[in-house]
Amino acid sequence: MLSHYLKIAWRNLLKYKTQTVISVLGLTIGVMFFAYGYHWYKFETTYDEFYPNADRIYRVYSIYKSTGKQYEMGTMPYIAVEKLQQAFPEIEKVAIQYPNYGSGFKYNDKDLGYPLFEFVDERFFSMFPPNVIAGAVDENTFKNGDEIVLTESFVREYISTPDEALGKVLVSGYDKPYVVKAVITDPPANSIFKRVGYLPDSDARFFYSKADDVVKWRDFNDTGAFFLLKKGTDTKKFSEKLRTFAIDNNYNDDLLFGMVPLTSVRQTISNPFDKVTFDIKYIRTFILSALLLIFAAFFNYLNILINTMFTRVREMNLRRVNGASTLNIFGQIVIEMLLLIVVVLLFSFCALELTIPVFEKTFSTIIITGKIYRILLVTICAVSTMLYLTAFVFLSRFIRKTSLRQSTPTKNKFSSNRISLVLQLAISLFFILSAFVLYRQVHFMHNADWGFNKNHLLQIEMKLNERIPFMENVKKLPMVKNVINTNFFTIIPNMENMGGTRAMDVEWEGKPMDYNPVFQTFDVEMNFVTDIGLTLQMGRDFAEQDLVGRWKSDKILINETAQRIMEMENPIGKKITVPANWSNEQGRGKEEFEIIGLVKDFHTIALQSEIPPLLIKGMSNANGGYFNYVRVVSGTENDAIKAINELVLKHQPDDENEELVKTVDSILADLSKTEQDVMNLFFTVAALCVLIAVFGIYSVSQRETQRRRKEIAIRKTAGAKTREIMAMFIREYLIITLAACAGAFPLAGLFMHRWLQGFAYRISISWWMFAVVSLVVAVIVLLTIFSQVNRASNQNPAEVVKSE
Repeated sequence: MLSHYLKIAWRNLLKYKTQTVISVLGLTIGVMFFAYGYHWYKFETTYDEFYPNADRIYRVYSIYKSTGKQYEMGTMPYIAVEKLQQAFPEIEKVAIQYPNYGSGFKYNDKDLGYPLFEFVDERFFSMFPPNVIAGAVDENTFKNGDEIVLTESFVREYISTPDEALGKVLVSGYDKPYVVKAVITDPPANSIFKRVGYLPDSDARFFYSKADDVVKWRDFNDTGAFFLLKKGTDTKKFSEKLRTFAIDNNYNDDLLFGMVPLTSVRQTISNPFDKVTFDIKYIRTFILSALLLIFAAFFNYLNILINTMFTRVREMNLRRVNGASTLNIFGQIVIEMLLLIVVVLLFSFCALELTIPVFEKTFSTIIITGKIYRILLVTICAVSTMLYLTAFVFLSRFIRKTSLRQSTPTKNKFSSNRISLVLQLAISLFFILSAFVLYRQVHFMHNADWGFNKNHLLQIEMKLNERIPFMENVKKLPMVKNVINTNFFTIIPNMENMGGTRAMDVEWEGKPMDYNPVFQTFDVEMNFVTDIGLTLQMGRDFAEQDLVGRWKSDKILINETAQRIMEMENPIGKKITVPANWSNEQGRGKEEFEIIGLVKDFHTIALQSEIPPLLIKGMSNANGGYFNYVRVVSGTENDAIKAINELVLKHQPDDENEELVKTVDSILADLSKTEQDVMNLFFTVAALCVLIAVFGIYSVSQRETQRRRKEIAIRKTAGAKTREIMAMFIREYLIITLAACAGAFPLAGLFMHRWLQGFAYRISISWWMFAVVSLVVAVIVLLTIFSQVNRASNQNPAEVVKSE
């Protein structure tokens, strides 16, 4: 019996080839999209969960309050770690990280460049135990202050085998020797601890111990702290008490604390050494898109199923006449659905196998084959269950009502078709409108006025040991017009990425009490305003006579936002005090500057953030800078990049595989990469949804015109013209389209409005966008049904009535 059912099911799948292909492709693409999205989400949100007690480890970080705004620092004062341990019995363990300050290293007179080491305390490996290949790592590691732990890949590249590396000595740029204590395996791909070695933080703690508590709370805010909470801790209550701890105890009135689970650190706290290409918002959007795509394919299949069942009324009644029971007929349809699901399963597994490398490369992630196959299987089972449950309701009524009938009431069928089509079109409209708004925002970002001349401008990231000789050679290149030296001037993604360019506690005459805005500051060489293409509103640019000593200047430029914040009608000649980039036991140093110029606001941060108050300090090229710029002859950008990259290889780069030279245009394009990718995703899903909907409408219109051939013939016999019959069908499908618009547009408008709120500089959603999308979809729907209705209305009425 089962084999008989399978034969009939296979024949029916082949008989209705168009419907089968549409259903299989729609469901395959939908479940495959979702499997990729869910696997991606789980991978990105389970970083470092393999460590013991990972579910109880949290990263605690500072949140700086500034005149009504809050800035997440990612780090915290070292003294806060001690105070929190004393105040909260919920804390079981603490592990400390300090950033790498860029010291060079040597081994046997071999220059190792600036390895990506990290400073940690002796408690770090207790909380995050590594896989040791050679040597030993225990609670005494780093207590002597002269030991180092290296990864296997670093040892094999620069020293020797792991066993032979033990006891070898590496010397830092400060002439301090470190003995190799242990060699550990390289960090896995899903870990935030991607370092090639670890050093003790004893020097940092010794330096901090000389300062008093007020200075520690105010100036030394660069500690990365991980807290292991005791079992049973109420994390919500702990977080609430933690948040205002510094304020409640009068340690620092501008300091709040936040906490994030270990598995979410990568997506929450910015790390320049572990760049996140696609944030968690994008991944969630990807999953939402996949779900809606599944629903579009789901409704399309139900639509096709309903139409197919109504065309098979005669077949089913013949089966009943030949002795088939209702259960037999129901079983046959269930087997046909099961066969379709099996085909979808096979296609999905094959498609995954072929596309995994492409997905990994495109979205900068890693796919674990076993996991994604399990996710795919569960997804297909869930979709199958939904299909069977929904189809069961319809089929039970359908089989009962069609008993010994040649047809069924028109009203119920057409209502089912309408609901299905409205849902399909609504999903398509949601994506089309969202993609259109995304396109407008991305177009706006690509064409925004950044406030400086970005044409033919290259940025060089100076990760080199020989910076000054390198830049001298760059100047000699024939396509180079001029060189612009800076220290840390670059366009950053958001305020949280300011890092060392963030300046707080800036002082000026007339500054209100309890008013402490965050400034951005960086150093530039002479003629920066002219060379970079800024607009000088008042005063002058830097000049050689402004230099004090060998390379520093006591003059400063500000932007319009800084002028507005400091409420200076004429800032030229005014003095301001700015925190320095050096510290001692008295805390962070301070330097006084005279304002010599006011520049028009220009963007130093992506368009998601407002232009910050800016302080631009003058310097000479004594240290070679860190971000330097080159203006080249128009049309020679690619030749210049190639020539500069050849020079890079001659001047000891830190990482020969890293791209150090880019056009500023490409950097600005990268800042909108997430938005560009979301737009591409939505356009892709919109196209798939529209394609599925078009096939569904075509199938429905085909069945509908065939079923209503007699009605059309009678209308023509009564004198109706072809255009009148066409208008009748057009009205019906326009009503369906309008109903879909009414359901989709409010949701899409709200969704995109909330998304646009993340941009300080953005477009507005206008009525004409809704009109354009409505018109496009209406045209697609009408073109889809036109050929079917036109063919039916042109048939000979007499022949149709006779055949009926």
